[in-house]
Parts: sequence; structure tokens; C-alpha cells
Amino acid sequence: MAKTRKKLPISVLYVEDKASIRKVYSAILKNIVEDLHVAENGKAGLKVFKKVKPELVVTDLNMPEMDGLEMIREIRKRNNDTRIIILTAHDAKENFFKAIEHRVRAYLIKPVKPEDLEKHIRELGREILFEKNMEEQLLLRHEAEQALQRSDDILKAVNYASELFFKYNYTTQSIADVLKRLGEATAVSRVYIFENYEDKKQQVFTNLLFDWVSPKTEDHGNGSMLKEIYYKESGFNRWVKTLSRGKPIYGEIKNFPRSERKLLGEQGLVSIVILPIFVNNTWWGFIGLDECCTPREWTEAELSALGTAADIIGAAIHRKRVDIELLKLNNELESRINERTTDLIKEISDRKMIESLLRESEEKYRQIFENANDGIMLTVDGIVRFINPMIYEMTGYLPKHIIGKPFSNFMHIDYRELIMENHMKRMRGEEVPDRYDIKFIDRKKKLRWFEIKSTVISWEGETAVLTFVSDISDRKKTSEELHKLNRNLEQRVQEELEKIRKQQEMLIQKSKLESLGELAAGIAHEINQPLGSIAMGLDNLLIKMQSGEITDVYAKRKTDSLFKDIGRIKNIIEHVRIFSRDQQNAIMEAVSINEIVRNALTLIARQYENMDIILQVKYSTRHDISLGNKYKFEQVVLNLLSNARHAVQEKEKAEVKGYKKMIKISTFANRKNCGLIIHDNGTGIPENIMGNIFDPFFTTKQEAMGTGLGLSIIYGIIKEMKGEIKAESKEGKYTRLMVTLPIYKEQKEQSN
Repeated sequence: MAKTRKKLPISVLYVEDKASIRKVYSAILKNIVEDLHVAENGKAGLKVFKKVKPELVVTDLNMPEMDGLEMIREIRKRNNDTRIIILTAHDAKENFFKAIEHRVRAYLIKPVKPEDLEKHIRELGREILFEKNMEEQLLLRHEAEQALQRSDDILKAVNYASELFFKYNYTTQSIADVLKRLGEATAVSRVYIFENYEDKKQQVFTNLLFDWVSPKTEDHGNGSMLKEIYYKESGFNRWVKTLSRGKPIYGEIKNFPRSERKLLGEQGLVSIVILPIFVNNTWWGFIGLDECCTPREWTEAELSALGTAADIIGAAIHRKRVDIELLKLNNELESRINERTTDLIKEISDRKMIESLLRESEEKYRQIFENANDGIMLTVDGIVRFINPMIYEMTGYLPKHIIGKPFSNFMHIDYRELIMENHMKRMRGEEVPDRYDIKFIDRKKKLRWFEIKSTVISWEGETAVLTFVSDISDRKKTSEELHKLNRNLEQRVQEELEKIRKQQEMLIQKSKLESLGELAAGIAHEINQPLGSIAMGLDNLLIKMQSGEITDVYAKRKTDSLFKDIGRIKNIIEHVRIFSRDQQNAIMEAVSINEIVRNALTLIARQYENMDIILQVKYSTRHDISLGNKYKFEQVVLNLLSNARHAVQEKEKAEVKGYKKMIKISTFANRKNCGLIIHDNGTGIPENIMGNIFDPFFTTKQEAMGTGLGLSIIYGIIKEMKGEIKAESKEGKYTRLMVTLPIYKEQKEQSN
């Protein structure tokens, strides 16, 4: 017995117009390849090609509507790499040469032996699989290189954090720089730090302390939501257990427990990685990295590097605490020394004590002056006397380049007048802004933004100005970029909202026309009844006229009846015409719920009666006026009744013994609200989809029975009227929908 060969995992399109031949070769091809698509002519084959994009095409030449060569030309316009085999009974040379022009890989004359056809298919299949394997290997290599590059970037950011904290300690600016560098290195949407704390009951809370958001990310975060988060009540107990043991939390949000997805989803997250921060072996908080665009998978190397960053931050926080404690101890020590040496100080001459204190003070100020994170400059009469080392780092100017020269010489020309004006006001004792921003030209002629804060002091018997300088170039650049981004985002949001509004109106109109299509039979019946009365009345008039028995009284009574029936038809047609009209610019007006329900029932009551559906209607006797568009709200009523009709008809198909189709409609009103309730005893709604019934395009109906637009349109119209809709259902038993609208108070007062 011959051994069955394994099928090739490739997709093949077979095109043949003769059914008998198509059947034979389709069977052969099914035994060779895993994915086979068949078409009966060139036009159909091209349509299938566009849809499934097969890797190999086997086709006949002479076919109706579009021959094989024409189809091949169209295929080559779309894909130049698809393998093609011609399988034909015609061996014309011109066809052969045209096939070569279109890079056909085999030209076989029917009848073709199955083993010959299989040989060509398998040869081309091996080529296709080899190329696919090469592409997959290249993709894997590219992904590995990207992962290696990301790990390298993260390590560089970690090294930067270590250097920055060592140099400047744990400050607001240093932590902001570290978060920014980590965010750029990992290419995530957001990086942040949360700090834990305990209340009086020793319950663990956490607070957002610092965050950085990528300029490319729309920030969905709500700052108030991220303050005073109680782990237990927020559903994050798992985080406490995992992070306190030093383990990270990471992955896609959709895979997280339901209790965590709510808060994380409100922040617009797709994936996340959370790493604990420990300070002096105690769980202090955590650093997190969010991705809001595409899911992110984290490698062990990346998690290890980010864990190192968390450790460095913890060490910096510990160092900051130690520095604070040392400062506190020093202050206490100085206080104790002062207390214990009060008597001695009195015995020492005032001059020696003053000189000693001055020397100590000078040394302290010198250290502060030289190691400050801000630039410090002392000027007398506008001439620079001293600068600290940070001025050199910020500007590139050495002391010899600045000292002895006017400070304004180094400012941008646009700000020199402002600086001189503020200086003169300050010297005269007038009020001057505490701080302001200026442009500065550094030694490399590069424009920079500085924030300066100046104060008048006495220096060696002279009036001097002490100026503190901060480099805010990056902040200014970021602020400008954010401002520009906000403008663009506002414009795009408005454009998208307008598109959504227009699409919603189109969907509403489409749903109206679908509703009218469903109600056509009922409307026709409503019109046929008065037409029948008109026809009968005219016959009676003719009979009376022919017999000569007609009187003026009889003629008037009959014509009045005829005109009444004509008016009824006119009202039905006018109602349908206005209802079907596009209501994009429809005005909001006072509408009666009872009146709208009655209008809707005139269109469907007879139709439902013919379907053996029992309609029970109960109207409220209280004031039931709300504000809205009556034709849109009538559409709400019709769509709800249509859904109820579908539910009871589907249940009837189940052949439940003694079952009677019933729909109950009731309106209600009170001092604040009015509305209606529609209750049916149909199939009901499964509990697992109750949360989705108002989503656009969601439906449990078959494709031919509706688009699924109804409830989403109903929801939108009711929200437009400031109302709400609630659903209650039990599968196999009933469905109850309640629409609640606010009472139109102004109209109510007028009616009173």
C-alpha cells in the first residue's frame, strides 16, 4: 500500500470553468495542499484572489467572462511573487509565450497525470515554504536585535540614574530626569512612582508621587483617582502580596483579574510592568511603566534592568532620609552645644566669638555656593563680582569671561531692557516679580532659557544683588511641544466628534427606514381599510343615483363619511412621510409620551393583531410631557416593539404548549419623571450578554434579521433627551425595558 504523503501547508487557488474537470482536479489538489480555494471562471477567481491572497494559482485559459491570461495580468498588478501554473487543453504558441511574459512557472496540457501535477505543486510548495521560513528567521532576528537594543537603552538609563542620584541626591528634578530617561529608553507611554503609607488603623494606602508621560501619548490619567488608593478596597490585594515579596507584576491588562481591570482600564492602559521599591529593606512603594497603544512583552533582561533602577531609586531615597536625619542631628547637636556653652560664651570676648562665627559661616556659605544645583551670581552696580561653578556648567563661560563685566551683556537682546528696568526698580525699592524667565546666549552661541530670581543684599558695605539662575530650556521646549500637541488634539477631537455625530444621524435614519420596511404591511392594511370604506360608499351613491332615491341629506352624510376616510389616509401618509424624513436639524419640543405611543400603535397594531400578538396598553393619566423630538422618540417606541415582536415570535417557534404571544405597554409619570415600560413574554436575554445589548452592532439575531443598530440608536436618542433606559430579563421567560425621561417643567407650569 502506497504511503500517504503529507499535505503542503500552503494556500492554492484553482480556477476552472468546466464542472467535471474542476471536480477531478479539485480532489487531486485537496490531497496535496492544506488550504484549497476553487473558482468557476476568471472573474470569480480574481475576486477570491483579492480576498484570500493565495501563494499558488492553478488556472485554465479559455473561460467565460474573464479568461485565464486576463486574470493573470490582474493578479500580477497586485502581486508579482505569486506562483502560477496554467492547466489547459490548448497548446497555442501565442498563449505559451504570453504565459512566459507573466512569469508562469508551469504550462501543462490537459489531461495531466495526477503524479505530474503533484510533482509541480510540491516543487513550488517547497520554494514557498523555504521563502516563508527565511522571512520568519529574519523577523525573529530583527525582534532579537530590537530586544537587545531596548535592554541596552534601559541599562544606559539605569546608569544615568545612578550617576544623577550620586551627584544631586534624590530631588524633584533628579527623579523627573530619571523617569524621563527611563520612559524614552523603554519607549513606553507613561512612567510613574507611587509611595505607600499607613493610616491610623495600619491599613496600607498608596499615592501617585511623580509621573512622566510620553509626548506621543494622550494622557487619560485622572490625578484625583490616583490619590489615597486603598489597596484592599480597590481590589489590589494581589499587588500587596506580590510586591512586598520583591516580585514584579507585568503583562497585558486584559489578562489581569477583573478587580484590577476597572481602575487600570480607566487610565487607558493596554499593558503594564510594576516593580517594587524597597528602602532600608522595607517595601516603600513601586515604579510602574504603562503602554497605552500596543501590548508589550518584557524580557527577563529588561525586567532585571528595571529592577536595578527600582533598587537605585530606593537607595537614593534612603540616602536622602539619612541626610535629613544627619542634618537634624547636627541641628540638635549645635543647639545642645549652644545651651551648654552659654556661660562660656559670655566669658569670651565678643570679637573672638564673632570672628569664629564668621569663619564658620563663611565656610558654610562657600560650600553651599560652590555645590548648589542652581547657578548663583553676585553683582554690584550691574557688574558681576562672583559666580559659582554651576554658572560655568550652564553657560560655558569661565569666571574670567564673566567677572568684571555687566550681566546684561550675556542676555538676549530682547531681554536686556527688561533686566535693566527690573534692576533699577529693585534698587529703588519698588515691587518687582520674584522670578521671571529670560533668554541667554551661552558661549557656543546657543540660545537657552533661564529662570532668574534676584534679591538685594549688603556685600562688604555695598548694595549688591544676589541672583539665582535655573536652566529651564528643556521645560520650555516641552511646554511648547505640549501646547502645540494640545492644539492639534483639540482640533482632531472636534473633527472626530463631528464625524461621529454625522454617522449617528445616518444610522438613525437608516434604522428609521428599516423600521418602515418592517411596518410596510401594517401601514398598507391601515390604508386599505378606509379605501375599502370609500369604495363601498361610492357604490352605494351610484346605486342610489341610478334608482333616483338619493336625497341631499343622504348625499351629505355619505360624502362626509368619504371625506373622513380620505382624511384618515392623508394623516397616515403624512405621519409616515414626516417620520421617515431625516431629522438631523429637528428641533427639540414638548412631546407627550401617550401621544407618541398612540401614533406608533397606529402603524403596527393591525400588523401585530394579524400575527396573533396580544397588545395590552395602559396609559398614564398624569402630566407626561418631556422635551425632545417626537419622531425620534417614536422611532424608540417602534424599535422596542420590534424587538419584543421578534422575541415572542422566536419563542413561538419553540412550540411551547399553551403559549400566547403577549406584549404589555404602559406609560407612567410623576413629579420628576415620565416614560414607558415595554414587557414581553418572549425568549428573554442571556445573562452573559446583558452588559452588551446597548453596544453598536451587537445583536443575537441572524444576519438576515437585522443589523443590530436598534438598541444603540435607542440609547443615543434617550441620552439626547437627558433620560435613561434600563433592561431586565430572564432567559426563556421575559424581557422588560423601562425608558425614563425628565418632566418638561416649563411646559408644566404653563399648562397649570
